[in-house]
Amino acid sequence: MPDLGFSEILFIAIIAIIVLGPEKLPDTMVQIGKFIGKIKRMWKDATADIRKEIELEEMKEEMKKYKEELEKLQRKVNDDVGEINKGLTSLDDLTTIGNKRDFSDMIK
Repeated sequence: MPDLGFSEILFIAIIAIIVLGPEKLPDTMVQIGKFIGKIKRMWKDATADIRKEIELEEMKEEMKKYKEELEKLQRKVNDDVGEINKGLTSLDDLTTIGNKRDFSDMIK
């Protein structure tokens, strides 16, 4: 809102009294006050909504970063599990080979 000095307010009041008359001036001032109150509330609500939207966007960006990190970890875990499975398969192969061998000549 523009800053009004005392002289500007006095000038506006004199013009209002001339135009509206002393009978209508109080009701008009009440209506203007209500209108200004509504505008302030609307401005406050709009500002709050904009802040919420900005916060939501920031949270979405953070969630995206966390999701990417989790996907990297998941790929690493899957790779490690694959390596472990290869090792287990190798042990199974060795066991199968060992079961096929005849160790009787080694036992005395």
